[in-house]
Amino acid sequence: MATAVHADDAKAALIEAMQKNGCMMTTAQANKQMPELGIDRPTAIRLSREMMAEGIATFASDEETLLLLPPACKS
Repeated sequence: MATAVHADDAKAALIEAMQKNGCMMTTAQANKQMPELGIDRPTAIRLSREMMAEGIATFASDEETLLLLPPACKS
């Protein structure tokens, strides 16, 4: 059960970080910010896929920038 809570916390931290970045995060930003949030690369990839499946994120045409979509984007 603690794993699910951690996953929710990690997703919330990722969404908050993206909101602070203008509702987007490039691969370069993710490589710097995710370790600072305690999120490893496999977890970040899984979270981004979950967010895309939920319809709150998508990749920009460059395929290097994850975009946060409304209602998650509150910038």
